[in-house]
Amino acid sequence: MDFAPLIQARKVLAPLWKKAMLKGRCWGPRNGNNPYGASNITLAIGEELVSISQKPDGTLIIHEFAKAEETLLGTTVKEILRRQGLVLNTEPQR
Repeated sequence: MDFAPLIQARKVLAPLWKKAMLKGRCWGPRNGNNPYGASNITLAIGEELVSISQKPDGTLIIHEFAKAEETLLGTTVKEILRRQGLVLNTEPQR
């Protein structure tokens, strides 16, 4: 797949990339059910996060997230880490 649109998106988002508290290039396994399949650009500012991926036809998809607490995934991750004896900071991060 030609990732030129995603590469161009990363370049034009440079000002936000510099401001971001969290940023990265991620890769999701390609399969028909994964909305994050292939390369992604992810960045977060404040309590908001976006992840941009690309469809095979070159169109970009923007996934938007807001900070949430006590989610099923978060609870599962915490339990797995606790079972392995890892210490968690449970104070809210603001």
